[in-house]
Amino acid sequence: MKQHRLLTLPHREKKWASDRMKARKVVLFPTPGAGHLVAMVELAKQILHHSGHTLSITILQIHPPSTSPLNSSNTSTHVQAVAASGLDINFVDLPPSDYDPEGEGLMQTLSYIESQKPALSRTLTSISAVTTVSAIVLDMFCIGVAGVPAELGIPTYVLYTSGAAMLATFLYLPTLDMKYDRDFRELKELIHIPGRSPVPASAMPIPLQEKKSPSYQWFIRAAELYSKLDGLLVNTFEGLQPTPIKALTDGLCTPGSRTPPIYPVGPLLGLRPESPEHDCIKWLDRQPHASVVFMCFGSMGAFSPEQIAEIADGLERSGQRFLWSIRIRPSGASQFSEPEDVDPREVLPEGFLERTKEKGLVWPRWAPQVGILSHPAVGGFVSHCGWNSTLESVWFGVPMISWPLYAEQSMNAYELVNDLGLSLGVLMKEEGGGLVKGEELDKAVRSLMEGQEGKKVREKMKEAKNMARKAVEEGGSSYSALASLVQKWTKGH
Repeated sequence: MKQHRLLTLPHREKKWASDRMKARKVVLFPTPGAGHLVAMVELAKQILHHSGHTLSITILQIHPPSTSPLNSSNTSTHVQAVAASGLDINFVDLPPSDYDPEGEGLMQTLSYIESQKPALSRTLTSISAVTTVSAIVLDMFCIGVAGVPAELGIPTYVLYTSGAAMLATFLYLPTLDMKYDRDFRELKELIHIPGRSPVPASAMPIPLQEKKSPSYQWFIRAAELYSKLDGLLVNTFEGLQPTPIKALTDGLCTPGSRTPPIYPVGPLLGLRPESPEHDCIKWLDRQPHASVVFMCFGSMGAFSPEQIAEIADGLERSGQRFLWSIRIRPSGASQFSEPEDVDPREVLPEGFLERTKEKGLVWPRWAPQVGILSHPAVGGFVSHCGWNSTLESVWFGVPMISWPLYAEQSMNAYELVNDLGLSLGVLMKEEGGGLVKGEELDKAVRSLMEGQEGKKVREKMKEAKNMARKAVEEGGSSYSALASLVQKWTKGH
């Protein structure tokens, strides 16, 4: 098969000329950041499979400011590998915008994405001149540009890279906005949302806590824009979240408004095999079956020296085997900057490494999470509850301890513990608030690995693993949902 290379706009004509022979194309527009890109690439692979390769894929890329929380330096290798894979997936870099986005964090990224409207319009017009664009699939945070493909008559969809319960919360936000005249941060009551058990107001994501904040206003506007879409693809499966999926499809989350068709198409996971020669994998090879607790908090997870000391205390108290991926964020650095590698002896309590060397491995760099979770020696996962990590844990059947840090993770954690029974919790705390003490972690780890509560979670997770595998097999719920959608696209409906 022919090899594909990365494309930029000045070099697109040669590649697009070859597309004249292709009947139809689907364009994907991910938000920057590893978690969003990986899910979109996996969707691209599945679209090609279901279309019998009669559809081709173009993935548009943008590169926001370096201070953005969604600007990740660890995506280029993944992109290069996919571009060279021989699959009919091409990457097009939109030209950098001169726009200097205001604000910080998420709002800075959202503002920059919307500044790409002119470039997106020109690119889609050029593509449409040589092939039929059957659909464009935007990432959940790219909804602000949805008017561009709509004006060009291109069916527009969104890939929601979090779960169905979080989508239900998001779509129900305008209703909650009318119900409560105070900020969520001022409420002490439980919030009732269709499709999920009542949640504490404190678990609502920080961007939604204050009504006057730009981020809150953006999500209100985005919920309205979602009602105009041709469909919503959700990175979940019916067996995992049947209640919120039903609430969504029944229109309970958008009273008085339209709910687009819902397509649960997950789990979409980038399960690339890890090298058996990686030091983490070789260490796990020497451990007993299901005996190791893996601690990892995502690409943005980092802790204060005080919290690191408490984690070390909790792990040592528990007496359990552990693999701890530890990274730090330098003092004064933005909370949205990527954590850095660290010398463990500079941040861990004196003597900790010596006292735990027979049972633990502290890994001070990026850890091969997929390879670790898939290893038979791993029996538990202390996680920030990012949705990709959650789905990976489900896929490999590893029971969890929820330790949410930011974004929608507190909502995910509450669902995993209270609705799904797939996790124990250390502390349901507000984002960035409070310290998880060592004795709290000790209690949770012992309970998961040795207690009756842990046994129940393990059994539930085994069931979820089996349902995840069946969902993506031929005839499974996610397989069928995406197959029906791709059939529409191949026929141009």
